[in-house]
Amino acid sequence: MSVVPAIDNRAPLADPVGSAIRAPISRDGRDRLKVLISAEACNPSWTSVPLVGYNLARALSEREDLEVTLVTNARNRNDLQGDPIHKNADVQFIENDFIAGPVFRLARKLRGGVSMSWSVNTAMMWPGYMVYERMLFRAFRRDLQNGRFDLIHRVTPLTPVLGSPLTSWTNVPMVIGPLNGGLPWPEEYPELRRQEKEWLIPFRRMHQWLPYHRSTFQKAAGLIAASKQTENAFHGYDTPKFYLPENGVNPERFPIADFWRKPDGPYRFITVGRLAPVKVIDLILHAMGGSELLRGCKLTIVGDGPQRESLEAITRQHGLEDNIEFRGWLDQSTLAGCLEKSQAFVFPSVKDFGGGAVLEAMAAALPSIVCNYGGPAELISEETGIVLPLGAADELVVSLRTAMETLAVDHLLSARLGEEAARRVRRDFIWSAKAERIVAYYRQILSRRP
Repeated sequence: MSVVPAIDNRAPLADPVGSAIRAPISRDGRDRLKVLISAEACNPSWTSVPLVGYNLARALSEREDLEVTLVTNARNRNDLQGDPIHKNADVQFIENDFIAGPVFRLARKLRGGVSMSWSVNTAMMWPGYMVYERMLFRAFRRDLQNGRFDLIHRVTPLTPVLGSPLTSWTNVPMVIGPLNGGLPWPEEYPELRRQEKEWLIPFRRMHQWLPYHRSTFQKAAGLIAASKQTENAFHGYDTPKFYLPENGVNPERFPIADFWRKPDGPYRFITVGRLAPVKVIDLILHAMGGSELLRGCKLTIVGDGPQRESLEAITRQHGLEDNIEFRGWLDQSTLAGCLEKSQAFVFPSVKDFGGGAVLEAMAAALPSIVCNYGGPAELISEETGIVLPLGAADELVVSLRTAMETLAVDHLLSARLGEEAARRVRRDFIWSAKAERIVAYYRQILSRRP
């Protein structure tokens, strides 16, 4: 078993102007930055990217030194109706369903549903998103020309595949990000790529030839990379670059624990996510099935997907029916309760560029077990969990078993790792802390311009 060194998530990858950051301005003051936030996906009731877009937009709107106009897709209107975000932001909607709707339905047919072939889903977003930005530009053309806004910030989409025509259509400085994606498929698991129906992967780089792709990163005033992999893809551009993982924690939904909770019975592991091949949850079951110690533990599986039946079959194969609980998808408050009753989070996904579930587990003061690949390994350090080398399936089963056994018997270690994880979330990953860093980026970017 090996661990990776801690990554300092507090410092940007680039600091173009050093300490040239002004103090926050009062909401009643005249020097607030006027920011047009574009978050095409922005929904408090959904998960993944739409929830990231909402949380970040809301946190920025609550800043006293910003005056925020939020633009989002009309599909989010009902869920944003009556939302507190309206108290601090002027919320406007763009209706592009006349193109986005048919393309989405075509993408669903090509993918065979909505849970597989995510590269196809991303590719098919391009037409609808180009129309969205054109409609946004038309709606705000006069304001952009007359200097109403100091800055534009495109928060979502998160994928770097989709360019932003606005960088070419206006002289208002534009920040793009956090951006995340482009994580190569691990060589150790070629069969999983087939199972995930990722047949478009060999053609992925063709997005670089799409209109507005290159100009987006050349003309943007700043790029926020949410992962080291994505930051590396920006090396060919002189645009100022910053580092900030896209996910965060809302303490209202996931209260940050003050301490690690000892088990009042069997030691409880929990995992959360789509039940799909790339998450390799089957390896957790094989690890438990081969350990007498882990047969005395419990595992809660939160999520659903195409592999659920096969995972239930593996559970029966190992005789773990009394150890494993399948909960399906849960709302966030119920999930927070499940995390609170657990002692450790196990998440061996072999290709995961984000890791929002990892942060939620950290907030619950749970030590995490992750693989040294992609986003989770950038969130977990040797102070907050155990990072496993990414090996072949049989090797990963062994290292998973060892890590789980270690935590199950060493409660002092579990407590030390889990409580440091919660402290790190409180310091760096609540949305208000992330918004503060982004405003600092705004100030740095604007101070460099004439």
